[in-house]
Amino acid sequence: MAKFFATAPYNFVSLPEKPLPSEIGGVKSFSEHIQSRGNLSGEIILNIEALTPLFIGGNLADTAKSFAPLGEPIIAGSSLRGMFKNIFKIVTCGNFRGKTDAQRKGEDFNDEHIYYRCIMKINSLPWTRDLNALYNGRMISNMRGADGKMHPVKNARPGFLIRTADNKFYISPATHSDNRILITEYEKTFNERVKIRGDSHIAWHGKDAYIITGSQPPFKLYDKKSYEKLTGEQKKKAGKQFIRYTSIDYVDWNAAHWLEISDEVRESYEHDRNRRGVNLFKAKGILDRAEVEELTGKTLPNLKTLVPCHYLEEGGRVTAFGHGQCFRIPYEKSIGDVVPKSLQGGTIDFADAIFGYEKFWASRVCFEDAVPVTEIRTLEKSAVHPLMQPNPTSYQLYLRQDLSAENLNHWDKVNAQIRGYKMYWHCGFADWKATEAEKNLDVGKASDKRMTKDLTPLARGAKFQSKICFKNLSVIELGALMMIFDLNGAQNIAYKIGQGKPLGFGSVKITPQLFIESETAYTEIFDADGWKNPYRAEPAAKYLAAFKNYLAEKNMLEAWEKIMQELNVILDWSKTKQKNWLDKVKPMRGEYRDGRIELDDRFKFRNSLPSILEIVK
Repeated sequence: MAKFFATAPYNFVSLPEKPLPSEIGGVKSFSEHIQSRGNLSGEIILNIEALTPLFIGGNLADTAKSFAPLGEPIIAGSSLRGMFKNIFKIVTCGNFRGKTDAQRKGEDFNDEHIYYRCIMKINSLPWTRDLNALYNGRMISNMRGADGKMHPVKNARPGFLIRTADNKFYISPATHSDNRILITEYEKTFNERVKIRGDSHIAWHGKDAYIITGSQPPFKLYDKKSYEKLTGEQKKKAGKQFIRYTSIDYVDWNAAHWLEISDEVRESYEHDRNRRGVNLFKAKGILDRAEVEELTGKTLPNLKTLVPCHYLEEGGRVTAFGHGQCFRIPYEKSIGDVVPKSLQGGTIDFADAIFGYEKFWASRVCFEDAVPVTEIRTLEKSAVHPLMQPNPTSYQLYLRQDLSAENLNHWDKVNAQIRGYKMYWHCGFADWKATEAEKNLDVGKASDKRMTKDLTPLARGAKFQSKICFKNLSVIELGALMMIFDLNGAQNIAYKIGQGKPLGFGSVKITPQLFIESETAYTEIFDADGWKNPYRAEPAAKYLAAFKNYLAEKNMLEAWEKIMQELNVILDWSKTKQKNWLDKVKPMRGEYRDGRIELDDRFKFRNSLPSILEIVK
């Protein structure tokens, strides 16, 4: 098949090679900085116009309606803050940090391990060869058999995931190998049909736990007599015919033999975002203490739960675990490993300086809610296209790729590097309503299981006004703040805010007006007309120039200009007027037929996503 490039409603603005340090040299210098340079306070009035339909989430009373806590739609100040801080970090060449808390949430990215599985290499899909070799390198070893020849042996061992009363997790290695039963024999014995897809589960029958991982549609399922007649080659071609099962009698109750699961490995497993099968921490086949004691006749005061599993061990340490023998495993590199280390350090950048820095100082900017200044119309409530956008598992999209290279960079490649800040293209007036085929995917499903979502967007043309208040900024800091609107002299700029960005929602034009607080604001309260206005309107030019001069002083102006070029292109509203523009930035949704999703070939073949500048060449 000829190679076509991927398309997506988003792309990535490149990261700087190093962060631009702020004027604040360290945490102890903040007060000195404010006293010596931070003498500018004021406000930036924002006039906002929706160029496309707009939807701001957060309306708990009716999730289909845009945010309207007092009955009238508004754009929350927190939404504006989030959007502007992201752009501010780009225009100031900020850090790109992935520090994580218990939920592995990071400041700019979640520093987690991406999971994958690639059991087979398919001749028609070139990318599978590389990934299959990577997977097999972890999951299969070659061992010499009784015949003196080398044979492939799976590294995943059977065991039992145990949770103790003090909420620690261990693998108890099974004392015996697991057993196998033909799928047809299982169905006959237990009068239980094994579905072709989506049927991964654990089925206990007495003391035995059956590891169900589904069947395979292309192959005939044989009964025992017919299967025994097949030759070795025929058995290979017959594909999956067996279900593995283990017994609770195979549990090693000697805690000294148990392998503790580290918090890192456990949390990594829990945050596998693409697992569709069994989650061993939530599986229906988990036995509690009472059930285990009844099956074993043992008294187990330190046991909380038990569930069969398979696991990988390296040097006495559990590195991964899962449901079946061919489970999903994490790349050895985390997302943070493909982000330049220089951007993850302790440099105090401009975002730290102005938006607040951990426990050391608070934000010096405040974002007010944007309230309507015109009548706000709403569109009719409708189901929207499923927002099934690729995530970092799609390395052909999220990592830098050489479009001319035959092999793709995946997360464990030596030179793998993340693309940068994810930003959404303006799509003009794209079709956003779900098709009948898409709606049919949700027939009979509970509301929380639906693939489509009902929305009542605000109509384009809606106008709002908001305000950014700033306090004690230096000339350079104010120039950095105003640069989020100037973008190095860019024209036809619009921003993206709210939900539904892949559908074309959320494009807004923002016109700022800068007001500086007078130095005598608190000494001259009245003038001849009464209350004296403490603010004076002022152009931003000298502040913008001060910030660019600072970039030049730090030898970062040239690199910054390249980044700004990419940002200007992806925020350029005039691109939506170009012929066939939507074809360049449309999602790869695929086709929906007979209640199933047929993947777009470009996604199936993992075609690379061109960079921002390559798309507009």
